[in-house]
Formats: sequence, C-alpha cells, structure tokens
Amino acid sequence: MNLYQIKQTVLKAVCLFCLSPLLMIMEPYSVLYAQTGPVAEFSVYAGKDKRVNTPVSASLEGVPLQFDGTGRYQLFEITGGIDEPVASQWIPGNPDRLTWILEGETSPGVVRSYELRLTDPAEESAGEAEREDVRVSDNGEELTLNIADKPVLTYRYAVKDVPEGVEEIYRRGGYIHPVWSPAGEVLSRIQPPDHYHHYGLWNPWTRTEFEGREVDFWNLAKGQGTVRAEHVMERTEGQVFGGFKSVHDHVDFTGPEGEKVALNEQWEVNVWNADPDQNVWLVDFVSTLAPATDEPLTIKEYRYQGFSLRATEKWNDDNTDLLTSEGFDKSNANATRARWIDVNGVSGVEAGSSGILFMTHPANYNYPEQLRIWPVGANQGVENVYINFNPAQDRDFKLHPGKTYTLKHRMLIYDGKIDSAKAERYWVNYVNPPRVEVHPVGALKGAKVLVYTKNGEGYVHENIPSSIEAIEKLGEEYGFSVDASDDPSLFTEENLKQYDVLIFSNTNNETFDTDRQRKALQSYIRNGGGFVGIHSATGSERDWPWFSKLAGGNFERHAPRQDFTVEVTNRAHPSTSFLPDRWEITDDECYYLKEINPKINVLLSADLSTVTDEEMSEYPGQIFGDSFPLAWYQEFDGGRQWYTSLGHRSEQYEDPVFMRHILGGLQWVVNGVSR
Repeated sequence: MNLYQIKQTVLKAVCLFCLSPLLMIMEPYSVLYAQTGPVAEFSVYAGKDKRVNTPVSASLEGVPLQFDGTGRYQLFEITGGIDEPVASQWIPGNPDRLTWILEGETSPGVVRSYELRLTDPAEESAGEAEREDVRVSDNGEELTLNIADKPVLTYRYAVKDVPEGVEEIYRRGGYIHPVWSPAGEVLSRIQPPDHYHHYGLWNPWTRTEFEGREVDFWNLAKGQGTVRAEHVMERTEGQVFGGFKSVHDHVDFTGPEGEKVALNEQWEVNVWNADPDQNVWLVDFVSTLAPATDEPLTIKEYRYQGFSLRATEKWNDDNTDLLTSEGFDKSNANATRARWIDVNGVSGVEAGSSGILFMTHPANYNYPEQLRIWPVGANQGVENVYINFNPAQDRDFKLHPGKTYTLKHRMLIYDGKIDSAKAERYWVNYVNPPRVEVHPVGALKGAKVLVYTKNGEGYVHENIPSSIEAIEKLGEEYGFSVDASDDPSLFTEENLKQYDVLIFSNTNNETFDTDRQRKALQSYIRNGGGFVGIHSATGSERDWPWFSKLAGGNFERHAPRQDFTVEVTNRAHPSTSFLPDRWEITDDECYYLKEINPKINVLLSADLSTVTDEEMSEYPGQIFGDSFPLAWYQEFDGGRQWYTSLGHRSEQYEDPVFMRHILGGLQWVVNGVSR
C-alpha cells in the first residue's frame, strides 16, 4: 500500500446513546495520469540530533497529484544512487501532507533524500514497500488498534458496566484500556476497587466552573457530571500509522434544567508503525477542547485532572521505577514540572519489565505541565502507580466560547528498560522532528524556457545540438515548452518576460552584441527570473563581473579530458539527491574557475586526487584543498541560478543520470521564480 485517501463509508450503526456515526476510513487507492515519473523530491534534515525510527511529514502544497486512473504513487528513498521503496501515507487537509518513517538510525547533520513517483504497477521498477499495516477492528463496543497481529491499545466508546455490587454512577465510556506492551503485557487498569472512577488512559477534569456552578467530571460518585463518548468520527488504517478520532461530551448534571453538555472534546489517537522490529509502540494522543455553549468553562486550579494513567495492579512501590526529565523519582516527583516521565515496572514478559514513557508538548497550556503522581507509600504502597500531566495544577485554565484548545502527548510503550538519554532523544524527536524540504517536480508543467547557445569568437562546443535535443525531450516529458536560439536580439526586456528560465547551454566568450541586451538580462534576473548554466556557460562574458556573479564564477581553464571522481557535497537538492556519494565521471573536463561568487551553495566538487593535471599546482593549487566546486545553486540579484560545469561530450546528453542532474537544477530554479 502507498498513499491513502479518505473513503466515507456508512458502517453499521454503533449505538452510542442512540447515535449512528459516519465513520471515515482511510483505504489504499490507485492513481494514474498521462505519464509516470517523479512528482516531488524531499530532503529530510536530521539537524543536530540523532534520529531513530522517527515519523516525518511533508506538505504536498504545490505538488501536482492527480487521481484518475490505475497507477499508484510510491515514495522512494535515494541512497547512493539506489532507489528503495518506502511506505508512506497521505493525510488529507489544507494542505494535504505525506508522512513516513525516517527508518533506522540517522546521525546528526545527515540529510536523507526521497522521491515521490507516479508508477505503473505493471512495471518491475514500480516497487512497493513491504510493511505490516496498522489495523483498527471494531466489535460494536470498542476499537482495537493492532500492528500486524499484535494489539497495541483498545478504545472503549460504549459505556462499560461496573462490577457487581458497585453503583451504576461509575459507568462510563470514552477511555483507553487495555494498553499492551509489544510483548503483550497489559499496562493499564480500569475500575480498581480503591477508585472505581479510574479508567486506564483517560482525560476528565476535576474542578471546573460552568455557568457559575462547580462541576466535577472526574469523581463520578459526586453525581455532578460525567464524560460520554458521543461518536467515533474517523478511523484510519495504513502502513505508517493507524488510529481514530472521536468526540466526547462533558455532561453537567447540576443545572436547573437537567443535564447539559458543557464541554466538547475531540480525541485523535494515532499508533505509529515506527519500529520495523516491533520492539516499541509509538502512540500520539491529542485532545482538543471547546466550550459547548456560549458560556465559558474554567478548569480551576486543582492537584489532579487531565491526561492520566492508572497502571496495572502489578506495579507497587517495590517493583516500579519512575523518572522525570528533571531527575525526580517516585518519592519526590509529585507537583514538579516535567517534559517527560518514564514509568517502568515488573511484567511477565521475557525482559522482566515493561514501561511507558509519557511526553508532553511545548504547545500545551502551562508547559511543562506539573505532575500529579502517587508518591511512595500512597495506597498503602501497593497497586499505586498513577500518573497525571495537569496543566491546571497551579493556575486556572479558562476556555472561551468559539475557541479551541489543544493538548498533545506522545507515549513510547516498550519492554525492558530505557535510560534517561534515550527518553530525552524520543522527546526531542517528538517536539523537534526532522525538517523536510519539498521540491515539487510538477512546477515545470506549463513553464517556458529559452535554451540560449550563442558563442563569440573562439571554441564552440559540438555538444550544443545534443543539449538542445535533450532539453526538448525533458520538456515533452515534464510538460514545459522549449525555445532554442543563438540569436542575442531575443534579449529585450519585453521578450524575456515570457520565459520562466533562461538556459545558457554551452555558451562561450562574447554572448551578447550590445549593452542593451546585457541590460535586458539584468532586468530579467532582477525581476525574479531564473538562470541555468551548463558547462562552458561560465566562459561567457568574461569581462562582465555581474555575469560572473550570476553564473557563480569565471572560467579560467580545465584539466585534460579524463575519468575522475565527483563528490556530492550537498544532496539536499533535486539535482543531487539521487546521486551516489562519489559519482564516477567518464571522459569529461574538470573545470577550474576564478572570481567564484562566495554566496554560491556548492552541490558537487571534483576530487582533485583523482584528476591528472600537470598545471594543477599553478591553478587552482590549494585554494580549495583537494577539491574544486563543479556545481552549485544560489539566489542572486532577485533571481535564482543553478550551474553545472559537467557536460563536455555530446554523449553525456543521452545519459539519464546526467540529464536528471540538469532536470533537478531546472526544477529548483522554476520553483522559485516569479511567474
């Protein structure tokens, strides 16, 4: 499976107080349009932190997705020139997003490259990621989320009856239980005899003020209020994550006219299929609160309320460890603030223990929230693990009509133990996920380019016809039009307005006849135009400093034609993302430039230790050590520019790898020009 679309399906009525919900199910779909091929490239930056099996997502705004056939979209990771299919899911929204797992370990500073392609399933190269689905089953009373055949958690939407002899006022739904560890240990508990109103993972509010009255939605025995699961509104299944959205009503029983809904709450719970070995579960919990009437609701300062866990009855003072991000434990963590809290206790699995790392998010009210835990000795020291992130422990939290308030948490559920460094890393990955840059390929569709090939007196490359033909072929494939000419009279301010990019393909020496033509080029760039230079373009207009800055440098000389090695210095770019770390070049010229613009962003460099050149000591010498820049991009004087010095031989313009290099540069330029 690959991308997913929402298909609205009316399932059998799930009786939640006699309401029949419309369930929205994420199902795989197939897509195809005129031509298969890449539609977007993504660069994922690890940043300064180590990443391990981390969820990432990217906006699809500007990416030309079309759903009208029998093909499918597939995400690929490009590593050393090798394409590996990656499981991904489409998240509908405004804008739509694509999400996947940054699988394995990613070291700080590393950039990983991905490409989204429209593929033909009949082609062997289409590829399909092999990954178990996150599934959601429904038995008419509760949803259970599974990864493959392992249960992760169950959400109870129907009202749960109480044990025999217990007052019915304790009945309720809208909670999560059981929560299982990956090895199958149940870590949550409901309706314990010491607190019948405790329900696994749940999120009620204890001391609130509504319409001038105090309402307690937590302590059910007071009879002031309760929480009801009103309906399940969406269910999601897929290779990357699965989950649900549900609506809860906080119902006030104290009003003069009988019961009244005071607060609406939406739960969004997602289970990430983050660990291919299924050694940990990663679960996101998002609660969105909104007053249900025109009156505000104030969550009053109180010691316990909000997102909570009542843990398994196996956990006691003598077999459970608790650690917070600030170094506090079960004896002294109560009422302290924490970014995360790890609770770990004895279990019947092979590892001997299991645990849950609870993480909170900086966007939450009163972050980092204070904790309510049962300290050592509470509940006579037995069956006494209770954890609560409370945003209103030391201050009121006033909810105004017409506004929404979101509280976010993530849980890492595991067997064995984790240390504080690992807990901190998981929290960092949650609140500061890897940055993703998006390079839509479809931006070329409808664009218009001018391939300019004018040469002054001196050497003229034989590759010019081949370069024109190759770029025209790219235009046919990617939907942009191509004009090709060596006539400098085309360079007028009015005429250049029709072009999104000017491609100087192997121009050389005096490229213009008049200063007016030069000024037209300047005006074009300064008004947001795009420039792509290929090979000897940096040998053009050598006495014009502005042009040298535009191209990125001024040609000085080149080594004899030979095979040599090029190093990818920046693969976070569509012109290099697909290349191996070391690109072996056949029978080309290694260019040396002078007057290099210091603002260029280098993409490729020649490994000079692989270049034979008797004059190397004279120039470039040791200016850049054992390397020399060969390709780069920049933003200069209002426009975007990209250049590669490779491409001397005509045959190179038949090489799909080299042409993909040029295509990526063209894509990047077009994505940023003023059209």
